Amino acid sequence: MDASRDAPGSFSVQAAGLSWLVGEKRIIHSVDVSVGPGELVGVIGPNGAGKTTLLRLIAGGLRPTTGRVLLSGRPLEGMSARERARRLAFMSQDSSQAMTFTVMEVLLMGRYPHLGRFESESAADRERARAALGVVGMAGFQDRIMGGLSGGERQLVLFARILVQDTGILVLDEPTSSLDIGHQDRIFSLAQDIARSGRSVIASVHNLSVAAEYCTRLVLLENGTVAASGNPGDVLRPELLDRVYSVRTLVSSSSATGSLTVTVVPGRPVARSARVHLIGGAGSAVNLTRALYRQGFRLSGGIAHEYDSDEKLWRSLGVPMESVGAFSRIAPDDVARASRLVEEADATILCSFPVGAGNAGNLRLAGRARRLFIVDSGPGDAEREFFSAEAAEVFQALCARATRMGQQEIIAMLERL
Repeated sequence: MDASRDAPGSFSVQAAGLSWLVGEKRIIHSVDVSVGPGELVGVIGPNGAGKTTLLRLIAGGLRPTTGRVLLSGRPLEGMSARERARRLAFMSQDSSQAMTFTVMEVLLMGRYPHLGRFESESAADRERARAALGVVGMAGFQDRIMGGLSGGERQLVLFARILVQDTGILVLDEPTSSLDIGHQDRIFSLAQDIARSGRSVIASVHNLSVAAEYCTRLVLLENGTVAASGNPGDVLRPELLDRVYSVRTLVSSSSATGSLTVTVVPGRPVARSARVHLIGGAGSAVNLTRALYRQGFRLSGGIAHEYDSDEKLWRSLGVPMESVGAFSRIAPDDVARASRLVEEADATILCSFPVGAGNAGNLRLAGRARRLFIVDSGPGDAEREFFSAEAAEVFQALCARATRMGQQEIIAMLERL
């Protein structure tokens, strides 16, 4: 039965116990992966983790040493190449074999599984191919030679070809590795829409933030085995990514989309002896925290409100801090508890943020600093506003004994400590 005749919503992939050996070396070892109808599953992991090999095993390009793959419940090894191609479309990173063909010829290769033995492509097939080119933003390229296209343009043509193939299962090997951010969004949005239509999509993804934005579930590979599998929040955890990728990562929630973003924290220089305490709010300490952290300063922070951008960054970096619940009022007991961090610091920085009843306690905390710097707000910084006369008076008293200057000037001063 053709994939086109499968019942709607029946498209699925189940791979169980997959292993693949080259000589004595295991490239993939005992991997289980499933993709259900409506899912876009991302396979992530460092270079050499086995992502491409796993996808080729699923697509039938390699025969597993052990394990099996089922496509919509049917064993992959029992299918002919044509039958498999009616159910599953594979997009490879390698376009070298297509370099001498025109774009239209490459696209029409996607119709091969659906044609009879001596049947030629129809006008409808050519129209389908032109429409797919338009979808990926390459309308009018049908007569161009593949070898004359850029790497990114060839990638878009290969994606258009799997659209022309019209299967219920799509396997994509790094579909956007050579594309700019606009085309990345276009390709993964299309893959997401295809999954939402009831088909199954599995893709290896290099960019972890893109994987978090578009994928239903993630599979993290480490040395050919599954290190973690689940929704993006379960897999994209710093303690796990740091180990697998051998870097230090920061995972935070995008304020624009709500999805997770993954940032690599550059390696730190030799630690400085000076300790700096940051008093922020409304994300006002984020830039200073990152700059001072990279320069090796020992940091502490607070009092922060839970879920504030400052609090999330400090928590991700393991910075000692004091915090209170979101929307809670900073009470005198909270100030007393945080005073230890301020009193132990060589310098305290009071960032620029609005001051209301809930966070006025941070001004009293700043008053306990041995050496206080007050940030003069600049372009892009949160405005320093006061919603009570008492808070404004406390701030003016702090200014009388503190050093006020911009962030870069404060960093320069701290470097001399």
